[in-house]
Amino acid sequence: MLLEARLLDERREAKAEGFAEGKAKEKTATAKRLLSMGLSVGDIAKATSLSIEQVEAIKAE
Repeated sequence: MLLEARLLDERREAKAEGFAEGKAKEKTATAKRLLSMGLSVGDIAKATSLSIEQVEAIKAE
């Protein structure tokens, strides 16, 4: 039983990590689209919940 519980916990952690990673990728993709539309870095940061520094880094790519 202990092994099964451990495996279940690891599976839940992996799923949560995957979800967080996917959400971060989507925020980056959204920021790129908004940049291409000419929105300001500040507006994109507000819209995506990314920091201004993160948006500027995406812009520099």
